[in-house]
Amino acid sequence: MSSKVFKTILFFVLILSFVFIAFVGFINGYDYVKSQNERMSNLQEYYLENDTSPITPETADALEIEIPRAASVDDIAKILKKNDLINNEFAFKILSKLNGFDGEYQSGTHYLTKELNYDEIMYILTHASESIMITFPEGLTYKQIQAKLIDAGLNIDIDYMDELVQRPNIFIDYSFVKNITVHEEREWLLQGYLWPDTYSFDSSMDEEDILRTFLNNTANKLNNDEYQQRADDIGLTMDEVITLASIVQAEGTNTEMYKISKVFLNRLDIDMPLASCATINYLRLENGEEPVFWVMQSDLDRFQDNPYDTYSFIGLPPGPINNPGIAAIEGVLWPATERTWDNASNYYYFCADGQGNNVFAQTEDEHQENVDYYSGINQGDE
Repeated sequence: MSSKVFKTILFFVLILSFVFIAFVGFINGYDYVKSQNERMSNLQEYYLENDTSPITPETADALEIEIPRAASVDDIAKILKKNDLINNEFAFKILSKLNGFDGEYQSGTHYLTKELNYDEIMYILTHASESIMITFPEGLTYKQIQAKLIDAGLNIDIDYMDELVQRPNIFIDYSFVKNITVHEEREWLLQGYLWPDTYSFDSSMDEEDILRTFLNNTANKLNNDEYQQRADDIGLTMDEVITLASIVQAEGTNTEMYKISKVFLNRLDIDMPLASCATINYLRLENGEEPVFWVMQSDLDRFQDNPYDTYSFIGLPPGPINNPGIAAIEGVLWPATERTWDNASNYYYFCADGQGNNVFAQTEDEHQENVDYYSGINQGDE
């Protein structure tokens, strides 16, 4: 075979080899792109059906990633590279821009795995981060709320949060915070304004963000001109309304709160002590002790110099003893009247009946009869 023929055959072999390699590469590339598209479609469909990420803390080899607020694409690329989730920061940034994801990334806690491709990682990070749902019932104290936050897994600096609640200067952008009455014995100034509700928290939220979550809800609920007008009509500030509502919250059911409020307002009108065991139980809770069903003389003796002791001091305590709900607040703003409760202005006493309700009395003698009757079932008196 001549050299010329050999070269010609070699040339065609090389061409065919190149074509074959290109064909195989095309097929493999097509299969890869198709596979990636299918994965992305499956991920998008999962979000449509579940509205949450398929990667959870329980997912095998899941990595917890914290995306700070206002993090740039550069910041996110560095975080992902540091956690070995991507190999090339520059490629991530280019793909992010091409995909239109820049500015769409959500701060907070996300869970990712190293098996995810760049597009999947980007798509997950543009959705809401993992959240912690917590329900706070009416009547919890600030410290009880804090305990629930910690039990749910939020990383809280207790001392710093306590300081924010004690001296809420950074929250004066809320009008109701500016109107809180400062008293030397009122330790938790924000207590009463941490609205009871179900909240969604991100595990990366700091103490200020957590408190603002409560306060934003409170602002929405209390931003009611009718409430302020009613408070003016009954001669109380809104801070005093919240304080009295916290006592009412601890004393009765929703259906009775307007009557209990009327009893306490009747007492205030004649400078009669509120004598609420709820305030004594609050002092016990703050002292790390369990609440009791009825007031013990030993508690009255040791708390007699504390202005939260409504047996010893006339008028309202320095501040709310818990965080009341809307029923208690409206019960104070719209207490029972002669139209809704016969002789409403003449009731000054009530005691528990052992069935979760209260029995009301107009005179001390009538009240004592009720106390004697129901004390057999271990109920306290007011």
